[in-house]
Amino acid sequence: MDKNATLPSVGETWLADFGPDTPLGHFTAEITFNSPTSVTFLVTGGAIKGATETMDYTTVKVRDGLYVVRWTEPESGDHVTHIEDYNEGSCMASSVIGGNFVQLVGAWSRVG
Repeated sequence: MDKNATLPSVGETWLADFGPDTPLGHFTAEITFNSPTSVTFLVTGGAIKGATETMDYTTVKVRDGLYVVRWTEPESGDHVTHIEDYNEGSCMASSVIGGNFVQLVGAWSRVG
C-alpha cells in the first residue's frame, strides 16, 4: 500500500450516487479534489441537499485504481472514509455522523 499516493482525480469532480435507500433519502454528492490534500463536497440530493464543505484529506492507494480517502468535516466534526474504485466505478462511504455510524455503497463517476 502506498500511504503517500496522489489520487488520479485531483483537479476533477466526481459524483457519488448512493441510491434511494439511505438514511438521508436518495443521497448524492459531488466531490471535487482541489489538490492532493484538499477536497470539497456538495450534497446534490437527499435530506441535506445543498450542504457543502472544504477540508483536508488523506489517501492510501490499495492497488491500481483503488484508494481509501479520509477526512473530518470541520463544521460538523463528522468523520468520513471513502473507498473509491476508479476501475469499477464504485464508492463506499463509512461515516460517523452525529455519533451514528452510516455505511453507504454506490456508483462513482466523473462529472467534471
